[in-house]
Amino acid sequence: MSIFDPAYFLRHIGMPTLRLFVEHHPVRELLDIDWSQEECSLPSRILGRLELLADGLTDASEEDYKKISSAIGFWFDDLRRCHLMANPLAVQEFQIACVNDEEALDAIADLDDREKAMWMFTLRDKVFRDTELHLSFLAKTNGKFWKKHRIGAGHEVTKNRAKLEAFSNAVARLYKKTGAGKSTHIEVTHRKGTIQLTLYVEGPVTAFAHFTKNSFNRITTRIALETALVYQPDSGIIETVVKGGAKVHKSVLQLFGEHVLGHPIKPEEIEPQRYRLNALRDGLEPFEDWEPYGIRKVRLRRATFTPTGSGEGTFKIEAPSSEDQPDAMAIARQRLAVSHIFETEYDLAGATIMVYPTEKIRRGHFSFNIYASGSSTIKNLPLKYQPAAQAILRALNIIDPEEALPEPETEVEEKAVAV
Repeated sequence: MSIFDPAYFLRHIGMPTLRLFVEHHPVRELLDIDWSQEECSLPSRILGRLELLADGLTDASEEDYKKISSAIGFWFDDLRRCHLMANPLAVQEFQIACVNDEEALDAIADLDDREKAMWMFTLRDKVFRDTELHLSFLAKTNGKFWKKHRIGAGHEVTKNRAKLEAFSNAVARLYKKTGAGKSTHIEVTHRKGTIQLTLYVEGPVTAFAHFTKNSFNRITTRIALETALVYQPDSGIIETVVKGGAKVHKSVLQLFGEHVLGHPIKPEEIEPQRYRLNALRDGLEPFEDWEPYGIRKVRLRRATFTPTGSGEGTFKIEAPSSEDQPDAMAIARQRLAVSHIFETEYDLAGATIMVYPTEKIRRGHFSFNIYASGSSTIKNLPLKYQPAAQAILRALNIIDPEEALPEPETEVEEKAVAV
């Protein structure tokens, strides 16, 4: 479910997990719950009690107002964080992070994805936060604010908090011209083979209209600007998500070398390999067998075409989702009155690939987007589908056949790929 509804979300949480969450949360002081009541009635009772408390804030003292409004605010914020992490990709990351934590793996083994996220939030908050940051960065890779550079292998990333704060403050000064403030926050997370630094900088002043105690007010706030770096010491590659363009990326990397590594670095930008999407114009017959990856059929759901050498006149074709319907390429041929292949003046700039696995899955298929620039959404797929997606790109001659598929790094990942 993509839309967050607290009542709907809580209906999928069992009593033991919900009780753990409540008893470790600031709202516990506001609630008097009889946990022996019918399990199905607990969510409505909790939300009803919090709604009554929120309605009574108009008559509350200033001290009670701050205490109650803060606890209720955290309650809904934390529920939403659990909701956003209640997905197969996040669950796989939890399992990888807890590969040596038998207690955690046993506790979440039989839980629903929503319950797994809530349990991790409650009892493994560091793992939950690290996974949050990792997936947040992953979602931005290959986007317009993402770049990859080579800075050399073996650099030691400082653990000195003062140096990390100095780096964070130096980055904040880069954004000062756009109205950013001085306040910063930096978090460092370690995963196998990578070190991630996530910075939050006090953004420009933003005005909001809202209601307080039934009165209309305007408030000003500063939204945090997010910057992140992921360094791979073994390969010497660093990925950055930075707003402001290529110059700001390089400036942040220079500050990273100065404050975090302790010496200057010379970053070399790695241009993403372009995908040969025009290969799809001749059909989706594979150049190699993809059956070992559990793929039964592949269809082109969406296609974006641009005139060669120009971005003007772009048009998009979308096919029905039904497996037995013509795909986007067949529809495009009909509309363009071309019998076999497209004329060379048109290039395929983007595509959505629908994959029908041999195994039965809930929706019957999964899909990912690819663009001629070399970006894709493959990283956002569950781990077990990523090798299949890469195999499709090779089989359709979109990438070079000799490119290696990612190897599983842990026992949990191996199981995930083998599912």
